[in-house]
Amino acid sequence: MMDLTLRDLEYVEMIAQERSITRAAARLHMAQPALSQSLQRIERRLAVRLFERSSRHLAPTPAGEVLAAEARDILASVQQAVVRTRVAGGLPEVLRVHVSESSLITPRRILAAARAHVPGAAIHQTTLPRRDVAENLLNGELTLAVAGSIRGAGLQSIKIRDERIGVLVSERHPLARSELVEPAQLAGHPVLSIDPEMSSWDAWVTSYLGDHGVAARWSKEVVFGLSTGSDVLHDADTVMLTLESVGRDHLDGLVWRPMSPARSVPWFLTYREDSLRDSPAVAAVLRVVRRLAHDQGWTA
Repeated sequence: MMDLTLRDLEYVEMIAQERSITRAAARLHMAQPALSQSLQRIERRLAVRLFERSSRHLAPTPAGEVLAAEARDILASVQQAVVRTRVAGGLPEVLRVHVSESSLITPRRILAAARAHVPGAAIHQTTLPRRDVAENLLNGELTLAVAGSIRGAGLQSIKIRDERIGVLVSERHPLARSELVEPAQLAGHPVLSIDPEMSSWDAWVTSYLGDHGVAARWSKEVVFGLSTGSDVLHDADTVMLTLESVGRDHLDGLVWRPMSPARSVPWFLTYREDSLRDSPAVAAVLRVVRRLAHDQGWTA
């Protein structure tokens, strides 16, 4: 009988996902030579080659594809077994929720409603680099994600709301006196850059402005989070494209002005398909969020 541990399966799944032993080792928080040696040991045990490797390329063999897919399912099943065991023992079900920007109104209201109306769950909030979210949902490290569109086989999303886009500026900024702001008016001002490892916002802004013939001139600063970004805006020159709900928060010395023509971006709640079957708490959160969205007028 082949003696593969859960850790071995995690190694294979991560290497297949990253297509790089170096990147996989970094995500596993281990040294690259140690991961290479572990992979060689696994291949010797199985007597099959799992990955084709060269100086520039690494890809799973057909056998590697099979084991990586099976490993993904096994690791998720183990995670669910732990959850069900804890719940059977009287402990709250832990829901690990990724929030793309925790200071914004939409995720705050969603999490508040879930905490108030799903008392059998313990909600642990986190913010991950955007490239890790889908995989963490699939492998069970995350339960839910409140963010933009997150796609992946085995994932489902419900649309929560659309939010209009506008520009956030200092009260002393020339655009602060505009009722509506057109993309061309941003051409002369630096646009606050959001950390691309954590968010795809810069890419969205680049596309949006490009559709109107404007090339974004990015700020020297790269930030993440509204509170940090708002500090930069007090130079009365930098602008930040952001959501309508930001303008309803108390932001000392800043004003939000809507963009024209109007443009909106959606919020989604994303979850793994089989979590509805395995987790009563996930099903309860979905019901609560749908009700919240309806009551707030976010959805019809």
